[in-house]
Amino acid sequence: MPSAKKNLIMAILIIVVIAIGYFSREYFRKPTDVLSLKTSTTIDATALIQEFRNDEEIANAKYLGKTIEVRGRILEVFNEADTMLNIFLGDSSRLNKVSCLMDVRYFKKYGRLMPGSLQIIKGVCTGFLMDVELNRCIIIK
Repeated sequence: MPSAKKNLIMAILIIVVIAIGYFSREYFRKPTDVLSLKTSTTIDATALIQEFRNDEEIANAKYLGKTIEVRGRILEVFNEADTMLNIFLGDSSRLNKVSCLMDVRYFKKYGRLMPGSLQIIKGVCTGFLMDVELNRCIIIK
């Protein structure tokens, strides 16, 4: 086999091995723990909802993809067989809420959360559907 052909095959094998390593590392990568992320802002749940209702485009520019802390009263707690915990904050007299999808790594730490209790929840804002959506949330207080 000519030397040029061997070099080409070796180069292709090296590229394949590097690609496999990169894609496997990305596939098994864990999301950054929100606890270690810097908070960009702290806001009351009803004020956050109002900002999105007033002008979603401006609120998206301000909060989307950012780590924020939201203060508010728990309206509802949904725990689906200890695989998904979703906490809703806000004002019971309003249609919209702040939906906080909790980080599964901290489930045992939360204990029994009661509706009506005041909490500060830190999470990454992912936008506004019917509610303001926060993901990978943790309870600060």
